[in-house]
Amino acid sequence: MIRKLSQIVFMIMLFSTAGCIKDTYDMNLLSKKLHLSPTMAISAIKGGVSLSDLVKSGDTVVFDQNNFVKIIFKEDSVIDLKLADFYDLNNMVSFTQEYALGDLSIDPFQGTVTQSLNQISTKLGEPYYTVFSSLNGITANFPAFPSINLDETPYSLFSNFENAVFRSGTLDISIKNNLTAPLNSITLTFFNTIGHIAIGSGITIPAILPGQTQTGSLDLSDKTVTNSITVAIVLSGSPGTTTPVLIDLNNSNIQVTARGRDLKVKSGRVILPAQTLTSLDNKDTVSFNPGSGIELNKLKITTGSLSYTLQSSINVKASLEIKLPTALRSGAPLSKTINVNSNTTIIDSIPADNTIIDMGADPLKPYNQVPMEYSIAIIPDASMVNFTSSDKIKFDLKFINPVFDYVKGYFGQQAETIEPDSLNLGIEDILSNLTGDFLISSPSIKINYSNSFAIPVQIALNATGKRKADTVNLRLAPISITNPVFPANRDVSSSFTIDKNNSSLPKLISMPPDEIRFSGSVKMNPLGNNGLRDNYVFGDSRILGAIEVEVPMEFRMNLQFNDTIDNFLADVFDTESDFNWDDFELFKIDFEIENGFPLGVSLEMVLLDSLSPHQPIDSAKASRLLEPATFDAEGKIVVALSSTSIEFTKGFFSSISKSDKINLIFTLITTEADKLKDIKIYSDYRIDFNAALVLKPDINLK
Repeated sequence: MIRKLSQIVFMIMLFSTAGCIKDTYDMNLLSKKLHLSPTMAISAIKGGVSLSDLVKSGDTVVFDQNNFVKIIFKEDSVIDLKLADFYDLNNMVSFTQEYALGDLSIDPFQGTVTQSLNQISTKLGEPYYTVFSSLNGITANFPAFPSINLDETPYSLFSNFENAVFRSGTLDISIKNNLTAPLNSITLTFFNTIGHIAIGSGITIPAILPGQTQTGSLDLSDKTVTNSITVAIVLSGSPGTTTPVLIDLNNSNIQVTARGRDLKVKSGRVILPAQTLTSLDNKDTVSFNPGSGIELNKLKITTGSLSYTLQSSINVKASLEIKLPTALRSGAPLSKTINVNSNTTIIDSIPADNTIIDMGADPLKPYNQVPMEYSIAIIPDASMVNFTSSDKIKFDLKFINPVFDYVKGYFGQQAETIEPDSLNLGIEDILSNLTGDFLISSPSIKINYSNSFAIPVQIALNATGKRKADTVNLRLAPISITNPVFPANRDVSSSFTIDKNNSSLPKLISMPPDEIRFSGSVKMNPLGNNGLRDNYVFGDSRILGAIEVEVPMEFRMNLQFNDTIDNFLADVFDTESDFNWDDFELFKIDFEIENGFPLGVSLEMVLLDSLSPHQPIDSAKASRLLEPATFDAEGKIVVALSSTSIEFTKGFFSSISKSDKINLIFTLITTEADKLKDIKIYSDYRIDFNAALVLKPDINLK
């Protein structure tokens, strides 16, 4: 821009000069034998302009009530962070548990076998059989008899199992002596009929008086029992009687009753009655996994459900009843009773709309878990089923994509890194030609934001300006943004500003850098866990931010811009022109300026030969083209009057053809910049100026 502007300015000045000469003088009226060298002053341009004439107040350039000028840039939605950008709370629950049936109860079973006196006497053989036969039906002394092994006697089939391995249980044995004589002790041994496998060891029943009953028991723990058992009876004899009693071979007997009770089955083929499993403690814990370092102790679901899969690998119908006592839906605990057929899978869900889940019930770990109460019951079925205590019911519970009203807890020291990046401003060429001092005094960057994360958040922003080997660090301390306090509010709006009071922003911008390097981080809960778990996020939590960059026109400078361009003057007058540089003995522009800006300008043009760029050929300069305005005691502008010239001598003209480059040197300085004083720019600042061309042509008339 400067290069083009400088070319245009000088071209206009030179062409205007030629135009003025031709329009003012009629060369045909002059004697062709005269040599004229007149000096002429021609008004070239006159006018005045204020800053408000050049720049209108608007969204970017703003004039305040005192006409102070600011440049303001605004951009909405530069920050837009949602809940999902920080936390994944959609699939926090993945509960899987297998419940083994364990040992189940079966109903008691019972059977009775009888040995008549006839069977006993037959087994005694002679002479006992003949004696008892002769006394049958009469009253007489009951004969004594010795020990005898009776025939093994099977019980009738038990109806509620075919075979069973018992975890526990008792086989109660009772023997009733229906003989009219006492019996000595009796030994009983029980066998599974098939295979003749003993069920435990023998049982000895003490002596039994006539009409009386004696009992014993057999522990069935870890015993295998079939529905067909046999008993072996060993009588140790009878002392008989010394008084007459009725002897009846057919109606006198002994009865052996076996009754299984308190039966717990490990496995077998059985009929399972209705029962609730007692091998389980009926308590479990559903854990939440919201992420590393996050501790949740309460949440409220607006809409959602707990989805579950119930898979039964047992051969009977069963029901699973679950309850989450600290998950209250409209004041009542979430609960569900699920009936499942044998070897079946059920997939369903438990509605959880309008549910508050308290995860702080366990004092040892009051977060990330809720208690679950459950019970499994067998639904009765008359069918015989194969059963083993290791048969399982598998229960899966998930909490997928709920819509949260709020989630409370400690959300950890989550840290999001602002990836290092750099911004190349593309002004390296300009900066290479710029020297001196420049300072924008009060730039600021303001972040306006709304925040509905009720969590302390700290932002650390690092920025470093780089210009060749020099660097300037922003030196901005970490900033804590305001967060809402629930339930008083769910959203807050606030802002923070980066300026000269908390950073090196003016120094960084005024460097000016050719590259800015960025990095940083965003950290939740920078002070760590206070144990209160008082962070809140909401289903619609969001951080929205807009940026406002403000650059008040308050600065100081003492800058020199140096640019080398092609010699555009060499093309203005060539060999085919009516005039060339030799036609002028003197060419200058006089300036008279009333400057109401506290900014001064000087200009120098240096003719160069590109083969010897460090040896200037000639120059033309206006060392104080524009004097800076000053200030009075009250801080008001005192207009500066400038009278200066840019003179192009004959020597300068004659050197143009020797030069292929022109070095333009602009110097800009603010009022009292050497005293480190800032200036301010107001919209009513103005410049009034008058420029005149002063010409002294050297004309030979032949």
